Amino acid sequence: MNRIENLAKAFGIFICVAFMLFPNGNSPIQITLFGIILSSIGIPHGAIDHLISNPKIDRKGLGGFLLIYLTLIAGYMSIWYFFPLTALMGFLIMSAYHFGQSHFISKNQPKKFSSMLFISRGGYFLFAILAGDWETTKLILSPLVNLELQGQTRVLILVTIFLATLLAQHGFGPKINRSQILEILILGPILYFSPLLIGFVVYFGFWHALPSMIAEYKFLSGFSTYDSIKKFSIQLLPFSIISFIGIGVILFLGLKFLENNELILLFFVLISLISFPHILFMDRFLKSQNQN
Repeated sequence: MNRIENLAKAFGIFICVAFMLFPNGNSPIQITLFGIILSSIGIPHGAIDHLISNPKIDRKGLGGFLLIYLTLIAGYMSIWYFFPLTALMGFLIMSAYHFGQSHFISKNQPKKFSSMLFISRGGYFLFAILAGDWETTKLILSPLVNLELQGQTRVLILVTIFLATLLAQHGFGPKINRSQILEILILGPILYFSPLLIGFVVYFGFWHALPSMIAEYKFLSGFSTYDSIKKFSIQLLPFSIISFIGIGVILFLGLKFLENNELILLFFVLISLISFPHILFMDRFLKSQNQN
């Protein structure tokens, strides 16, 4: 499994470097790669939250789980409707925490101040993605907020978060190793100089979704119902397909009324809605599996 993860990350870096070297006239390729990685790894890794919550869940338990899940989605949807800027800030903070946590899946997670470590680590990579292709970020978020940050200011913020995440790990653990330092020093700049969609989907897919899916498989493979790749993969399908259809229908309807940047923003809003309960259940799962 570690070999698969390492190969996927190497492939992700190759993709980013390729787009850095040939940045012009490749929007269809960007969108295609974005769709492939998101549909094959990104969304499916969150499609078995009910199983990591209770591997022996029955029909009644699944109904109760879905009720909680949908209630959380509806609650967050109402925040997006009435307080969109608050919802956006919440999504960015939650994403930073969630992404940062996935960097420590195979390591003991500190009980104290773990949120500071996770938010700073995920925030560093997330800000690198958003700040590097700033014009695209501004365009996507323009229906909600007008963002003006000069290049020097963005770099200063990124360096500040870089120092903060190193200090957080030094202070609260686990001990910083060479691979983590190289990851921060190499991956951060690569994401910064990559196109927004490519940087996001490469990081989301290969540094977050895939390691999370591997952790899910290792846990569920201890149960006979899910103890093979085939059995595990079958479990990913039902809620992945439902998510694909739901998001696809909404975006298709949006094509008639929204500009491209508004459509991309709507897509990320939809992702945030299904991410909110997933982040909560995944956090509980990871802490139960690996916390000192």
